[in-house]
Amino acid sequence: MLTWFTNMDLVGQIYALIAIPSTLALVVQTILVLFGIGIGDSDADFDPDADLSDLAEGGDGGLVLFSLRGILSMAAIGGWTGLVMHEAGINTVITVILSVAIGFMALVGIAWMMKISMKLQSNGNLNLGYAIGRVGTVYIPIPENMKGAGKINLTIQERFVEIGAMTSSDRKLMTGESVRVVATDETGLVVVEPLDTGKKS
Repeated sequence: MLTWFTNMDLVGQIYALIAIPSTLALVVQTILVLFGIGIGDSDADFDPDADLSDLAEGGDGGLVLFSLRGILSMAAIGGWTGLVMHEAGINTVITVILSVAIGFMALVGIAWMMKISMKLQSNGNLNLGYAIGRVGTVYIPIPENMKGAGKINLTIQERFVEIGAMTSSDRKLMTGESVRVVATDETGLVVVEPLDTGKKS
């Protein structure tokens, strides 16, 4: 594989460096999700919606474009598309334009899939009361002192779900943190508290 990489020109290497790591990360994240495991505790917490909340969330029921899964999918699909087109000898400008366009289509596609999934979840028989006392993992960071909502992943009623969450903690809960659900509210959100009270933001 190293020979294959070194034999490519600069453009091909750039596409390979975009496609391969993002694909591996996407595969790992998918495996973790299948086993009900969060993204993981990391000092370098990723905030998928940092400074992009107006673009990422279109209000109630809107698309969440800039999620970790969406960005990884965009990089993987766009990277492989660009690499294949470049290796086929297609003009570099056309390759860049099409790979970016196809990658963005993947980003939007993931956002639509998540929206449909959440809609089915809200329209189904999911009873958030069963979430109280359960431990989940922060997916989208949750603002401190009930100032806004993030999202958590957890398993309830034998289903792995993504639920909007708020916290009364005096610090922001970051991606990958373990939290316990302590209450629900009438809007369909849950209230959580961090398990590791000693962790700083």
